[in-house]
Amino acid sequence: MRRIVALLVLLLAVAGAALFYARSRRPELPPPPTEAELAGLRARRDALQERLRTAVIASGEKSIGQAPQAGLMIGIPTSFTRSIIDQVVTGVFQELTLTLKNLKVHKEGSVKVKMLVRKKELGAYVLDVQIHEVQGILRPGKPEVAFSKNRVALKLPVRLAEGRGTADIRLRWDSKGLAANAVCGDVDVTKPVNGGVIPQDYELAGAFHIAASGEKITLTPDFPELVVKIIVDPSEQAWAAVDEVVKEQRAGCEMALDKVDIRTQLAKIVGRGFNVKIPPKLIKPVRLPAGVNQSLEVQGLRLDLKLKPTGVLVAGDRLWYGADLTVGSSSKPAAAQPASTQK
Repeated sequence: MRRIVALLVLLLAVAGAALFYARSRRPELPPPPTEAELAGLRARRDALQERLRTAVIASGEKSIGQAPQAGLMIGIPTSFTRSIIDQVVTGVFQELTLTLKNLKVHKEGSVKVKMLVRKKELGAYVLDVQIHEVQGILRPGKPEVAFSKNRVALKLPVRLAEGRGTADIRLRWDSKGLAANAVCGDVDVTKPVNGGVIPQDYELAGAFHIAASGEKITLTPDFPELVVKIIVDPSEQAWAAVDEVVKEQRAGCEMALDKVDIRTQLAKIVGRGFNVKIPPKLIKPVRLPAGVNQSLEVQGLRLDLKLKPTGVLVAGDRLWYGADLTVGSSSKPAAAQPASTQK
């Protein structure tokens, strides 16, 4: 029995050693590929890439063929870019109020009538309009956006929709000669008036230039200065005040002042309008995120991921940019130990 037990122990030991040897032995590596096999694999990879590109173009991505080549190709739909530009530009003019204060306009002249063989001057007038404040409200319409190579052209209709203003009208009349002084005398009268603003339509036309800058795609605005003309429209109250200036005078004086035709003179004065310049600096650059700077911790290592743009292309359907992805690693920083205190 002892011999049988010893034989069984020996057989088990041999079997265990054989099993351990079989598990610990590594399989033999296949021979490395030849240059011809590597060339075949590269050709296969290129063919698959071309098939993928053809399939993507056939599905509607027509501009991908001109997209910048890089480790990654990222396409932003132009509809997304258009909506951002719409909000940026229309937001500048949304209910923008233009205000002008302390404006002064002046008109003077003389009135002559025919007396026998020659004209005789009845008097001279001075008409001053002091505009205390006039406001006009701008409202933007729907912009037109067109994409081209590294450029986005934009046309924005802008309407001067409404406005109001307050002013003082002052008329001074200086009679000439004894007869004129006896009939009319001198007049110096001031009337407060108000009015609205005549609506006007304008168009802001310009472009955004597109370039990859650092980790962003920057749309730099290029717009001219927009000049808006505010034309005051006197109210019925204003015209009534003008008529009162004449009607309040004596009959002979009223005839003389009628020749001044204050209504016509006032319409000429305020009809020229007042220019307001809107500086292009109100439209700010648009920056789209195009980079990634992220860290990831794996097995005690911190991996730093960086995505940097290498080129940009503006097409009709997408805004493409190429980017290279780099990965760096560093040791995981040791956790800070709490400071000990002694009592």
